[in-house]
Amino acid sequence: MNALADLAERPVDWTDHAMVSSKAPGGDEAEAEAIVIEGLSKKFGGVYAVQNVSLHCRVGEVVGLIGPNGAGKTTLMNLISGVLTPDSGTVHLSGKQLKAGSPENCARGGIARTFQNIRLFKRLTVRQNIEVAQVTSKNNRDGRKVHDIDEILSLLDLHSMAELKAGTLPYGHQRRVEIARALALSPHVVLLDEPAAGMNEQESKALIGSVQAIRDRFGCGVIVIDHDLRFIMEVSERIYVMHLGEVIVSGLPHEVRHDERVIEVYLGRKASN
Repeated sequence: MNALADLAERPVDWTDHAMVSSKAPGGDEAEAEAIVIEGLSKKFGGVYAVQNVSLHCRVGEVVGLIGPNGAGKTTLMNLISGVLTPDSGTVHLSGKQLKAGSPENCARGGIARTFQNIRLFKRLTVRQNIEVAQVTSKNNRDGRKVHDIDEILSLLDLHSMAELKAGTLPYGHQRRVEIARALALSPHVVLLDEPAAGMNEQESKALIGSVQAIRDRFGCGVIVIDHDLRFIMEVSERIYVMHLGEVIVSGLPHEVRHDERVIEVYLGRKASN
């Protein structure tokens, strides 16, 4: 929790990070909405885990999603990706409404995701893990360009490890393999659930460049959850803040980090004037 206080009091150089304009491949300004979530709600035992949440992510944009433990972030990810069925609300991907509660339909439509807990095929090599996803993409994504595996490996600095078994890699590199596998689905939108978890400062900093390279090279929208606030502030172009299942603040990174409601939720105190 001290991270937010640190961010609020220390200047951050935004020039090389989130404040650059999002661009679609070819340099045109990205205006199209990759994904639009409207009014998503989900109850468990009569208690709202997610309540009337709306957000959007444009093509070629990195959007951050933060909030304290229990805010509903991962539940929201599960609703967007079809793992859970919402009680109400809709998800539109590239203008088409997705069938609620259908992970297969969401994946075929163009949503790929990673999970808090790594879910690799640990006895397969790094390349084989990515090939599995690529085959799925070829079989189910009619008309969608299939990303080249070697390009994905290079983008995520995994080429030298391509023939190693995924389960033998350090934790941070396994995280990268998960992202690579998600990219092999040729998605319109990538959902990254705590991609910097378990990484040291150097690895987290390198991951910022990788996520932004994904945005620039493949032109997909990226929605990122992470508890590393400095990582989120630097990688994201816009940020949504959740608390008790609701979005309480949204805006540019420098706006969010100075918002009194955000500081109070994280630190239990009012922002200093």
